[in-house]
Amino acid sequence: MTITDVSVRPYVLPESLDVPEAQPFIAASELSNLIEREVWGNDDHCHTAQTRFESSKPNHYEERAIFLAFEGERVVGKAVVDVPLTDNLQTCYAFVIVHPERRRLGFGSALYAAVEDHAQRRGRSTIMGWTDHRAGFDPARVLTPATGAGAFPSTSLAACFATARGFSLAQVDRCSVLPVNWNSSRLTALAADAARIAGPDYAVVDWVDRCPDELLEEYAHLRKTMSTDVPMGELDWEEEVWDGGRVRENEGRLERERGSSLVRAVLHRPSGHLVGHTILERRAEKPETAYQEDTLVLSAHRGHRLGMWLKAANLLAVPDVWPETRQVYTWNAEENRHMLDVNIELGFTPEGYTAAWQKKLESAG
Repeated sequence: MTITDVSVRPYVLPESLDVPEAQPFIAASELSNLIEREVWGNDDHCHTAQTRFESSKPNHYEERAIFLAFEGERVVGKAVVDVPLTDNLQTCYAFVIVHPERRRLGFGSALYAAVEDHAQRRGRSTIMGWTDHRAGFDPARVLTPATGAGAFPSTSLAACFATARGFSLAQVDRCSVLPVNWNSSRLTALAADAARIAGPDYAVVDWVDRCPDELLEEYAHLRKTMSTDVPMGELDWEEEVWDGGRVRENEGRLERERGSSLVRAVLHRPSGHLVGHTILERRAEKPETAYQEDTLVLSAHRGHRLGMWLKAANLLAVPDVWPETRQVYTWNAEENRHMLDVNIELGFTPEGYTAAWQKKLESAG
């Protein structure tokens, strides 16, 4: 096969997965799951086509373009370009995969060419992307980001593909996992000790799936701050626009994906403001796996063990709210030493690493 045999086509999302036009999307979803199994050696990060379909729908804050690579009528590759619409207007986020049996035949290059062309047409000057690798790689053959924190295997297919196309390694995240056969008495002790250190000026509030109306804008402020108040490495990332409407849109999309969230936030009693939060999510299609998403404490309120209090209290609630859960995954920047130490204290252990790649285009517009 030569490059002339490659067929890459833009794919328009159908109204549902019940129509014939949805078959390429379903095949691409199966390909995504194949790659997840190849990377991680398990199904923990696989999703149904319906979940991917819901997450691909456009909204007021982001639009998605999908390109599929075909061999005849068989889907053998996929590229996704997410374009933010209300913030980070110089940036787009890209994802490219090719079936393991069809690599090094031009499909990946053709898909990436479609990504870059779309970025240019949408006026974007920066492309970011993320790739994963399991722990246990050779520490002598790695790339290191400019921060000096963390490393990613230089010989991996993802690293070779990204660097050959002009991407630099902007950051490394550690993926950690916590089995839910945890010692609840230890978590209880950690939460109680953190609450004691925090003192009476702070109180924890919680909700499942939907933020209470009276806390909505406070919570939106935390989500906005989270977008830039954590280490970002060399990523050219600007503060995201968050308001109550975006929180509700996010909650609605998770509901359509048959997902659920468990949130704890910390209230500063003297001011009446929320000053921190943590989020766990899971989906009904994979009830045994939960994901630790955001954890943030506003800078003015750090040093009181509020992050530990929030995370330990939220984890303690999991067996009651989601009794089928067997493991919790989380990602943290390697330079975020404080949060990594908190997670280690909670019992998380390294499972793998995620590389954040970034490329500045020569021209856009």
